[in-house]
Amino acid sequence: MPAEYPGRTRHIHVKIQAPGQPALTTQLYFPDGAENRRDSIFDPALVMRVRDADGGRLATFDFILVIR
Repeated sequence: MPAEYPGRTRHIHVKIQAPGQPALTTQLYFPDGAENRRDSIFDPALVMRVRDADGGRLATFDFILVIR
């Protein structure tokens, strides 16, 4: 889990890029984060699915890249 810091909810920075397209830099969030409602840039559309798996936690998020 990422560390907490003042003013932000827990999140992971990600950068993705389709071939020949500009990169998308964004943040993914954890469901039910205590600070989600107070974080001014939290976006519920960017919440990951998180489940217990093999003694740890597994988070997933589907990105759809349109390649033209």
